[in-house]
Amino acid sequence: MTAASLPVSANRGGGSRSWSDWAGFATFLAVAFVLATGIGTVGILLVVPIVFELAVAVTFMIRGRARRTAAGWAPRVMAYGSTFLLMVFMRVSVAMHPAWVAATTNPGMRSAGAILWVFGVAIGFWPLWHLRRAFSLEPQARVLITSGPYQVARHPIYASYLVNYTGVCLLRLTVPMVLVTLCWLALTCIRLRYEERVLVAAFPEYAAYRQRVPAFGVRLWRVGLPTSAPTAVQPLAELVRIAAKLDEPVGRG
Repeated sequence: MTAASLPVSANRGGGSRSWSDWAGFATFLAVAFVLATGIGTVGILLVVPIVFELAVAVTFMIRGRARRTAAGWAPRVMAYGSTFLLMVFMRVSVAMHPAWVAATTNPGMRSAGAILWVFGVAIGFWPLWHLRRAFSLEPQARVLITSGPYQVARHPIYASYLVNYTGVCLLRLTVPMVLVTLCWLALTCIRLRYEERVLVAAFPEYAAYRQRVPAFGVRLWRVGLPTSAPTAVQPLAELVRIAAKLDEPVGRG
């Protein structure tokens, strides 16, 4: 099934917390705990992502009920795969294949990676605050948010992850790390297609909003890197080319 033929189901209202709210809350508390166990290796830099994951956990307890949800297993696979792929890869690699996530030896690359990593997480708080009552991992529609960072980007949280994971990739610039990062971005692009299907179904005005506001804050197809980019930045060029597809037209089906 493709995003163009995605079925969307309407949901009944209700005031109580659903099992998915509690599951999301517990999951991101666990993610914060897992990050905290590694604080000895990264130090104070981990405080920012730990607080971010705790903030994500809280959103599950304050969000409203979904008005629409994408039906089927494929949207959920894309959502959970995109969310947890890099976390699982990093943990498995550290335990079983440390060379896959070996630290970059170039000091300049490491400094740039650390700055992008922390900056990407830090800027994620702004859209998370605006989306707090509409946050979801699965493609769902609760409230249409177009204020604050959503005036600049349709998906500012994912834009912050793009910056964040680019930084992580620079810190661990190995072939497996690059491949997994590209895989994450491909899953995210598919995930956002599903999400936008649900939003168009729930909010007809979203189609005009989509034409007006780019996915990640800039029209990436206008600033794409050349195919002949130097070897060191070719992975980043590929990230840009994949992400640019988000601003291609999407039909209503």
